[in-house]
Amino acid sequence: MQDVFVAKADELVDAGIRQSGIPLTDTLKHYLAITIARFMRDHPGIDRLTIRVTQAMETRAPPDILRRLGDECLIATSLFEGRLRRSGGSLRHYSGLGQVAYEAAAMTEQAHSFPHMRDVIVSGTARGRGRDNLRALLDAARAGSTVARRSLAEGKVIAFPARRWIG
Repeated sequence: MQDVFVAKADELVDAGIRQSGIPLTDTLKHYLAITIARFMRDHPGIDRLTIRVTQAMETRAPPDILRRLGDECLIATSLFEGRLRRSGGSLRHYSGLGQVAYEAAAMTEQAHSFPHMRDVIVSGTARGRGRDNLRALLDAARAGSTVARRSLAEGKVIAFPARRWIG
């Protein structure tokens, strides 16, 4: 992997940690920087994620394949949220897929920290992007985003788990 990719990814992670206010362990910080650097070089496969994760789980895929799928879910939910939403999926669904893939790969810290890692990536890359869309904030909060929950709380909004209002 080229040093320039790792250096830029490390800067992005540092900026994301500062912007989000979410501290990461050194292990997660380095893992996240390496993952971002890898996808700067090799584009993530964000199509058919649900099918690919399900097939990997059914066939008891090796940990490296499950890790890669977890990484793809992380990158997809962080950088390609709009595309996932247009395909009919929710952020909570794809975040859950990533967590399941990491857990199956015996990467417990990454599985439990998925929402925090996502918040760091989004915060590190959000400059100039409209992230204040209420629907996107609600979806992110339901997927475990601390940053989205804080933003909603400032506006006195609570993200209940239900997708539809019962009236």
